[in-house]
Amino acid sequence: MLNLAEYRHRRDRLADFLPWAALVARGVVLNKDGAFQRTARFRGPDLESSTAAELVAITSRLNNALRRLGSGWTIFVEAQRQQARGYPASPFCARSPSPAFPPRPGRGCWTN
Repeated sequence: MLNLAEYRHRRDRLADFLPWAALVARGVVLNKDGAFQRTARFRGPDLESSTAAELVAITSRLNNALRRLGSGWTIFVEAQRQQARGYPASPFCARSPSPAFPPRPGRGCWTN
């Protein structure tokens, strides 16, 4: 990349500490060291309610996908969780719920 040391000798701005140099395509960033960075967003399944067999299957699929990348790749993952504000509205919510689904305290259609 460009050597700006001849113009400035001290690092005093935020841009001096960030690794990004330029946006070269939609979603692709060129870093100052010449590396490319791609950011993706996805929403995966609820792993808290998954069975052990489902977790093994998900792990296996992810492992097979990552093995195809070969060498020279780095992957960073950031998980963001947000507390649910309430239950989503449901067209199946009735005043007399099925006995198969007992009411739970605080649940939307069972509170009056």
